[in-house]
Parts: sequence; structure tokens; C-alpha cells
Amino acid sequence: MNQHKRAAVAFLVMGVVYVLIGIPLSVAFGRGFGAPLFWLASGSLAAAWFLERKASSPR
Repeated sequence: MNQHKRAAVAFLVMGVVYVLIGIPLSVAFGRGFGAPLFWLASGSLAAAWFLERKASSPR
């Protein structure tokens, strides 16, 4: 497996974990607790998208 592909999978998993933790925190304690996790999730998903494109681009 390509190193960029592995990194993309890792960032994707981290983004999903951030969302799964952020939703209950937002419900239980308000948006102030869950918002940073959603920003981290969006950053992780953007990094995963970028690395996936880099892994699939022809060299």
C-alpha cells in the first residue's frame, strides 16, 4: 500500500472518530465542547482527501 494511501486512511479514521466523539459532547454540554472536534474532523477529512488525490495521481 502506498504511503499516501495509508496516511489518507489514517486521517479518514481520525476524522470519523472526532465526529463520533463530538456529537455526544455537543448534545450533552453544548456547542462549545463539540465545535473544536468538528474543526479537527474537517481538517482531517480535508487532509485525507488531499492525500488520496496525491496517491492516485500519475507520477
